[in-house]
Amino acid sequence: MKKLLIAALVYCSAANAQTVININTQQQGARISPTLHGIFFEEISHAGEGGLYAELIQNRGFEESNLPQGTTLEDGFIVPKRTPHFSSHQISDWKMEWPVKSEWPSWSATDGIQLALTDKQPLNYHSLEVNIKAKNASLMNEGFWGINTIAGNKYVLQFYARNYKGPVTASLQSSNGDVLASYTFTDINKKGWSKYSAILSAVKSDPAAHFVLTFGNTGVAYLDFVSLFPQQTFKQHGLRLDLANYIADLKPAFIRWPGGCYVEGINIESAPDWKRTLGPVEKRAGTYSPWGYWSADGFGYHEYLQFCEDIHAAALYVFNVGISCDYRSGTFTNDIDSVIQSALDAIEYAIGPATSKWGKVRAANGHVKPFPLQYVEVGNEQHGPEYALRYNRFYDAIKKRYPQIEIIASMGIGDVNRNTMDSMHHIDLADEHAYKGAYWSFNHDNHFDKYKRGNWKMYVGEYATNAGVGTGNMAATLSDAVYMMAMERNSDLVKMSSYAPLLVNVHDIDWPVNLINFDAAKSFARISYYAIKMFNENRPDVNLATTVTTAPSTAPAFSGGIGLSTWDTQSEYKDIEVRQGDQLLYKSDFIQRAEDWQLLRGKWSVQDSSLSQTAEGAQLMAVLKGKSFDTYTLTLKARKKDGFNAFIVPFAVKDSNTCLRAHIGSYVNQNCVFERVTGGYDVSDLTDQRRLKHPIEKDRWYDIRLEVKADQVDCYLDNELLMSYREPVKVFAIAGREERTGDIIVKVVNANATSCNTTIKLDSTATIDKTATLITLASDSEVSENSFEKPAAYIPVRHQIPVNSGSFNLQLAPYSVNVLRLKSKHD
Repeated sequence: MKKLLIAALVYCSAANAQTVININTQQQGARISPTLHGIFFEEISHAGEGGLYAELIQNRGFEESNLPQGTTLEDGFIVPKRTPHFSSHQISDWKMEWPVKSEWPSWSATDGIQLALTDKQPLNYHSLEVNIKAKNASLMNEGFWGINTIAGNKYVLQFYARNYKGPVTASLQSSNGDVLASYTFTDINKKGWSKYSAILSAVKSDPAAHFVLTFGNTGVAYLDFVSLFPQQTFKQHGLRLDLANYIADLKPAFIRWPGGCYVEGINIESAPDWKRTLGPVEKRAGTYSPWGYWSADGFGYHEYLQFCEDIHAAALYVFNVGISCDYRSGTFTNDIDSVIQSALDAIEYAIGPATSKWGKVRAANGHVKPFPLQYVEVGNEQHGPEYALRYNRFYDAIKKRYPQIEIIASMGIGDVNRNTMDSMHHIDLADEHAYKGAYWSFNHDNHFDKYKRGNWKMYVGEYATNAGVGTGNMAATLSDAVYMMAMERNSDLVKMSSYAPLLVNVHDIDWPVNLINFDAAKSFARISYYAIKMFNENRPDVNLATTVTTAPSTAPAFSGGIGLSTWDTQSEYKDIEVRQGDQLLYKSDFIQRAEDWQLLRGKWSVQDSSLSQTAEGAQLMAVLKGKSFDTYTLTLKARKKDGFNAFIVPFAVKDSNTCLRAHIGSYVNQNCVFERVTGGYDVSDLTDQRRLKHPIEKDRWYDIRLEVKADQVDCYLDNELLMSYREPVKVFAIAGREERTGDIIVKVVNANATSCNTTIKLDSTATIDKTATLITLASDSEVSENSFEKPAAYIPVRHQIPVNSGSFNLQLAPYSVNVLRLKSKHD
């Protein structure tokens, strides 16, 4: 990419802190991909089961106590067959805790009923035998942490029963027994399986109700596939309205599905098979998610393709390549031909003519026309030369039959890498995954600029700022926005991206930060959701040359206290001094003045002349009381006694839970790194992990020195420079032109805690209207978050502002993501 098109970030020595953004509308950069923003759906954290898929009954088919295929239960753990791991070639000892404690999870009964799981004449593998010994005894289902029942709404019930004679009342009830909706079946008297359906009309509301079947007679009943849906779903295709609308409102260019680790399975036998997700829902056996629960496969391959069509998004189908999750059992099959055939069949089902084998099946399922499948991905997070050779076989087979399909290559869990690519014959798109800490994107704004261009393009299939940001606060949004701007600026390379994870049921959190949070009744989108929406709705067609010049702040960046800390390590510290030039600001004396230090977490005690920490645990910490420093030199001696890591020296301490720190001996005593801590335990890297020349030795005193300058910190070990950290620039901008309207679209992030006086300068040929639209997403704190209580606390706000051709001033709010639309003046 040409240097002039990179949004350069330069320090200048202005009398007043100010940012100048120069935009040259005559110098165009890369065209911006219309498919830049899509979504990635995976069955994780009950995203689909009890989430997007609107089924309200958990374990509706009574199959959730089944062990995943190819596993056994040993001492509370599911254990796959002990076969070699695809990558390591060794027998893996991986196992997974089995969470199921009942034969019929989510179901319970009152006195007068005995339950048993039976495999006699089931619809699938099992049905529920209900031995009713007392009239009006009841069977209950808890739903997915409750069933949201709303007065005036209707709910569609269906279930299968046999061998019972007598009335059955289906109802939704509150925990106190209040009946919210009910319907009585009076004609249940068939020996064989019969389907029963009804509409439950709610007269009262409860966000956490439960479902009840009450039997008016005694006897033995067999039940299967008990299902309850809201009558109103997204386009009446069985998806929860609020969650589907969140997704649709993003206007994603594509949907990647079904994973993620879900694609791979915990072992090869239990990996998802798209063919098992077709046909009548009561006949679908379900798939065990690597995230620890069963999916009933109601949101199957057909339903996924239908959702893509419904929201005008292309389908990106990820298929298993005969390898299970590399980070789990890693089991695999060498019968590659059958796996390739399955992938070809899946493509045919989606886009083949209605006269083809699988096109006929699609047509029989109610969809004669092809679905919008445009992409397939060969596995998930597989990597290395052996995977590449397998990938080549898939690529050749698919391109031979479907040359129009774009094929995506997995690159493991990190950056695009030569170790994998060099053995691949052809690559349409390479899938990079990027889970980063707060402000990583600030320090790596040139990440995509540095990639050598070739005959391949990039899909950032999973990205998120998910460390050091709580559950997804404004700091995450600012970092995500800068990352997205880097992708847009490098759209000659980056053609597609999708945030991950998309959805989380707050009762089953598998990943620390997720885009959309929900429970049975409510939902809210994180601030980053709105940043993605803003950027996608204001996506130009071509980049314009943009430079950003930011004056340095005169305030020291690292003001605050100092501390001592450990992480699963027992260490001692002594001879602590803080100096500013020749002036001694503090000198420790633990024997005479141990009370200078506040011992926050851990087991601290004075040993000889040192302060010793001897407990196990994370983020154990002591801080110097009542002292704050700005620019200074901190020296101390440190000795490791035992444990996994080594030394941690906090600085810029704001309170007991917030600081920066130098970590020497991180990553099990291999590396060193500067870190940021928020919330006491939420840690993210400020710098890249750097390998130590030698691990820290036990029972040896080391000299540590931190030189804290106005905007940079240098860390020394035994007088040798280990690492440095410079406070990054916190104003970023890019610009582009929308060809349909001629609008100049400027995206600006101000990550400072104060407002930013900004001058925007356009080249002399650009003439614009005197009124522009400014869309701002801002908060008063970097730790601000949306919540169930305040779901729209931080959303974009639109303003009309006066502007001028040539140049004009703009005051950017603190902690803000901004989109400025300048309307071109036409003759």
